[in-house]
Amino acid sequence: MIRRDFIVKSGWFGGLFLLPSFVNAAKIKAGDSACIDAFYTPIRRKVMLAMLSMQKQNWEHGIAAQAFVEIGDVSMMVLLAKEAVVRQDSDGRLAVLGVANGITDSAASGEAVLRTAALLNNKEMVNATDKMLNYLINHAPQSKDGLIYHSHHGPELWADSMYMAPPFFAFAGHAHDALKQIIGIRNRLWIKEKSLFAYRWNEELQSITSSRLWGLANGHALHGMAKLIEYLPETMANEKSILVNCVKEHLEGCFKVMRVDYLFHDTLDDDSTCVESSLAMRVAYTIFKGVKQGWLSNSYLNTALRMREAVNTQIDDFGFVNGVPGPPSYSVPTHSTEGQAFFLMMETAHDALNPKP
Repeated sequence: MIRRDFIVKSGWFGGLFLLPSFVNAAKIKAGDSACIDAFYTPIRRKVMLAMLSMQKQNWEHGIAAQAFVEIGDVSMMVLLAKEAVVRQDSDGRLAVLGVANGITDSAASGEAVLRTAALLNNKEMVNATDKMLNYLINHAPQSKDGLIYHSHHGPELWADSMYMAPPFFAFAGHAHDALKQIIGIRNRLWIKEKSLFAYRWNEELQSITSSRLWGLANGHALHGMAKLIEYLPETMANEKSILVNCVKEHLEGCFKVMRVDYLFHDTLDDDSTCVESSLAMRVAYTIFKGVKQGWLSNSYLNTALRMREAVNTQIDDFGFVNGVPGPPSYSVPTHSTEGQAFFLMMETAHDALNPKP
């Protein structure tokens, strides 16, 4: 176990976390319910309920929980975090259903569980988070230079993992581990001439095994870098600057393949593939976050607002955000838990630019 190291790095003393953003979230009580109610406009409530109706694999459960973290809906965050712990595998992975091959996917629940542990001062949830970290750091299959493989199917690194584990690492106080994962995967999968990410790399073959420029995977990569910029400590200002430049390069690559309707093709550089809306949500989210936090200029905002408008046209009467690669095959435009969640995160980031009194 890494209990002692985890406690020190996370700042857990007498049941209190010392991370400022963490403490602010933990302060959200029933008295703030009016703010939460104000967020849930009729269309957003439909999207949220549709998300909850779906069956969820480990990464989907974690991403849904993260949506409630970002909304500030503590009641729902706690419920999903507790379920992630109920479904914790013996090896430490959170939210596992049946036979789950994903390795980094389970870390998507980590922040919600960690926040809930602090809010409730719950030892069981502290232990659950500790087990998740212990697995990732000490037991998960990884490359010789310490990059965690995406799944048990083989020694592969996926762009998806840039979102799944690094923000959790950083939030839990393991900022250097988070940065190592992000930069290591980027070095393998970044296609410089396109300013976009390929999908999968095989460490044994030392080559990209899926050069597809997949919109959903690029969304994961972009979102992961944006979250890491937010969570790296101020003592890592130089590293933040490097990540900001990486995000700006990635945004430029996305803009080059953006359709005139501000959406994207499923394979970004192949206009024969279907139109999808997941990347637009993640690009808009990143821009809203970057402008709010001061590392992107306001010149990006118009594009983000147009993307948000385009995504809103994809929502049907049931609250499903359509045009998202989803289960079971992720090869056709449909809807998914993560698509619903990323819409809610985009909306939260948008509202933060012009908070209501």
